[in-house]
Amino acid sequence: MKLRLPSYSLCLCTAAFAIAYARCAFADDGLDKSRWNDIDISASDKPATAEIDKSRWNNISTDDTSVPDDKDLSFHNSEPDKTPDSNTDEIPGDPYRGSRTWQSPDPQTQLERDAQLQPVLKGGIFVPAMSHGLNEPKYIVRDQDNKVIAESHTGATAYVSTGDYKVTVGSPVAGERPEFAVHVVEGAVTTVPVEWSGLIVKVVNDRASMIRGNYEIVSLPDRGYIGLGSGALVNEGERLSTWLLWPGQYMIISAGEGYQARKNFITVKLNPGELSRVTLVLDEETGNILGGGEIEDLIEITEERWWWAGVLIGGSVRFNRTDNVVGKVTGQVLDISAFLEAYYTLNRKNHFFYTRLNAEIGGTIRFEDRPFVTTVDDLNLELLYSYRLIDWFGPYARFSFESNMAPTWQELAGNYTVIVQNSSGAVKSENEDRTDIKLSPSFSPIKFNAGIGGRFDYTYGSWFKIAARLGLAYRYTNARDLFIVSTIDDSEKTVTLKQVFSSSQFGFEAATTFDLTPIQWFTLKLDASVIEPFNAWQHPIFDLKLDAAIRLSSIASLSYTLRLNYDISMIDKMQIDQYIQLRFSYKIY
Repeated sequence: MKLRLPSYSLCLCTAAFAIAYARCAFADDGLDKSRWNDIDISASDKPATAEIDKSRWNNISTDDTSVPDDKDLSFHNSEPDKTPDSNTDEIPGDPYRGSRTWQSPDPQTQLERDAQLQPVLKGGIFVPAMSHGLNEPKYIVRDQDNKVIAESHTGATAYVSTGDYKVTVGSPVAGERPEFAVHVVEGAVTTVPVEWSGLIVKVVNDRASMIRGNYEIVSLPDRGYIGLGSGALVNEGERLSTWLLWPGQYMIISAGEGYQARKNFITVKLNPGELSRVTLVLDEETGNILGGGEIEDLIEITEERWWWAGVLIGGSVRFNRTDNVVGKVTGQVLDISAFLEAYYTLNRKNHFFYTRLNAEIGGTIRFEDRPFVTTVDDLNLELLYSYRLIDWFGPYARFSFESNMAPTWQELAGNYTVIVQNSSGAVKSENEDRTDIKLSPSFSPIKFNAGIGGRFDYTYGSWFKIAARLGLAYRYTNARDLFIVSTIDDSEKTVTLKQVFSSSQFGFEAATTFDLTPIQWFTLKLDASVIEPFNAWQHPIFDLKLDAAIRLSSIASLSYTLRLNYDISMIDKMQIDQYIQLRFSYKIY
């Protein structure tokens, strides 16, 4: 059943009539009203084409017995000896029974596990967490004068004095957020119903390693700008943020893509009360979307499940023979690939341990006495342990190993003379009439990365979030017989190879990421890291990426991206890349 949004006067009259009717009903039945906290659910105007008709959430009193769509929106403390039936009764705070998709337990269980002591002469407001309270935006409690009275993580109770309040839930996006009108009485805790949806976007590269790639979210079908998001490096102790949005259809696009995207996008449908988990595959160099979707198994994860493990293996083999085919070289080709992925995660109380092994190799073998040319060759091992002393701080230790499994060859378009130089530039050898060159043997280079220090996480309200780490770091690269192509001269038919030398850095490590959304139409994200080597302090390794987005109107937005990088092993200059983009979209018909 759909309702059109009435005028404000009609809304007020209807709400007043409903409250008066409910109070009379309570008086007639002799019920103790002190056990009840009344909730009204409200929202701003939404397009009539929205996936969920949110007009039914405006000025609906929970004491009103006539609820649209046969949905009972009254929420109060249940009797101590009564629990909801798993098949028939509605779970308090979970009107759509979507908690089966959450990473947290159902609202009733969360409330029972809240260890806070209830202050005297106060009542409580409880907003359930879909994932983890630290990963979700805080909810805000305001009084009738719009003054902020309390802020709290989801999954925790905010205790306030008796009275009427407005509770705002959800991500600070470029649109309205769910808002609930709550009446609080002494000694009772109100569970706010989860009428919104949750979305977790895990960003990975084409090797399934988690990265901090950026993306943007646009609502459908109106293509309204929602906000800018980014992935997280779980192997370094970072947390994946959870979006709390209105139910409906959304489009996830690569950062900077137009709203009328015909490529670099995926779509996702968010159901009310449910948590959706999306994996987004990005090209690390271009930021383009290579694929994505809800590919993870939908399993119920509760706090009792404190460890996860998995092993995945696979591969492919393809043989191709061509004879007299226009546009193809006559011969026989064998394409092979194989991969192994294993992971283990432990998250119990304040301890967090994460390890992941990824081995993937693929390439082409030509049977005319040509080498195996790899198209992908990765061997990675990541380990992380962290301990959370308090909600916002804890020590960490990390280690990673990276190499390749097969020799690296590069094919040449004809016969070339290969000139090999050492790391100082002196010529070591010359080889004539080569159609391919060997750049490295197996397991070259070998890279080790390790770090130890402290992690800081802090969230202020729903508009500021910062994560930082500070400690010691060590990086070592063993470039065993590793060469890079320095120059290719097609006119002289020569290729120059330069040998890469081994290197190591040991020094201070500092990194920070923060999200700033002071107002709904402005978002700023910063990701910066630096390693200050003790033995070469004048040559720090520095990397910074800044993204800013401004929503100019419902049909236009302005974005700015800045990338700074300095690494003397690549070039002894600061690399600067920046762009500004204006995007607009308007549907005429």
